[in-house]
Amino acid sequence: MITNKAQLDKPDTSKNVVVAILVMATALSIMSTDMYAPSLPDLTGYFDTNATMVKLTISLNLLAFGIAQLIHGPLSDRFGRRPVLLVSLFFVAVLCLACAFAQSIEQLIVARVLLGLAAAAEAVVGFAIIKDRFNEKEQVKVLALFGMVLAIAPAIAPIVGGYLHVHLGWQSNFFVLTGMAVLVWFVIFFHLSESATIDQAALQPARLISGYALHIGNLEFMVHSAMCGVAMGLIFVFVTGAPFVYIDMLDVAVQHYGYYQALVVLAFFCGSLLASSVSDRMDHGRLLIGGNLIILMGAAMQVSFIALDLLTPIRLTVAQAIMLFGMGPLFAVAPSRAMRSVHQQTGSASALLSGIENSAAAVAAIMISVMHDGTAYPMAWVSLFLSASLLLLLYHSRRATHISNLRVDG
Repeated sequence: MITNKAQLDKPDTSKNVVVAILVMATALSIMSTDMYAPSLPDLTGYFDTNATMVKLTISLNLLAFGIAQLIHGPLSDRFGRRPVLLVSLFFVAVLCLACAFAQSIEQLIVARVLLGLAAAAEAVVGFAIIKDRFNEKEQVKVLALFGMVLAIAPAIAPIVGGYLHVHLGWQSNFFVLTGMAVLVWFVIFFHLSESATIDQAALQPARLISGYALHIGNLEFMVHSAMCGVAMGLIFVFVTGAPFVYIDMLDVAVQHYGYYQALVVLAFFCGSLLASSVSDRMDHGRLLIGGNLIILMGAAMQVSFIALDLLTPIRLTVAQAIMLFGMGPLFAVAPSRAMRSVHQQTGSASALLSGIENSAAAVAAIMISVMHDGTAYPMAWVSLFLSASLLLLLYHSRRATHISNLRVDG
């Protein structure tokens, strides 16, 4: 049953204001994941623990983030976009404080897991609001802006986090995130009106299960979603493992680590721009192949530098930048190919795609956590394994696309 919009409506606001609000919320969601990454090596001494436990604060946060996306979408359909955002931001603020005041690594891990559950709402509900408020042509422009935010936020966050760590301590990262969450909460409360039409049946178990089962049985959707997931895994292998390699092994100053990550993110941005510029005149299948081969080349370079004892901060950054450059074409093609095969219940398909991406990233980060041995080998070998897995998925994606085309023609 579908009823009128939520009762918490506020006077409607301009679309530019809506975009600004959603950009703020999305940036907060992203920054909550890795802003404190430069602090990771020092947390081993602070909590008298090991690197494996510290890395779990990243990997388990990602796992919770990925799983929660599957339910935040239906929740916003049932109760409205605005209430879900306000409630989630309240908990983001509270849980960031809990992270800052954690007295043990176990407390920090629990707080980070709960933070992942809450922060996932901003990503899912933000995209739902875009679909609610903008027509198809406008959505392209808004999503292009969001792509810039997705590229810039992970580049800026570790730089800011590194300086905060050096001058104010690791806890200051979470105090800043708390302040951001409170600010975004008030902006949404006073300036964002409800955009959803309430669906009373959105949380019915049978409907949820049937929707996700439909997409899981879609080979083209699942193969391309898995490809996105493996690529996200590669990114968070670096996010989780790189601080220990740069800071502990290669003697990079904590406040300088973020600049290396920013260069890597810049490479992804350049790869995305290239993919966008050639997508109209280049076969998308070939674009996907090219991206995958570039990723594999970067991973192989990383392993070679380590095996030949040639690893330096610059060489590690170059190898990782090549991998991220190749991900530009991958993320330009794979998500659209996944969603083009979906003809009904697109909301649950989008949530499942995001859930697969973040859950796969969490699994990869957990692998790095468990395999930690004080060297760069775990990060390099896992990256090479995931890069090779992309080629296997690429083969199956071509087969799945062929089968899908036959069904359409039939």
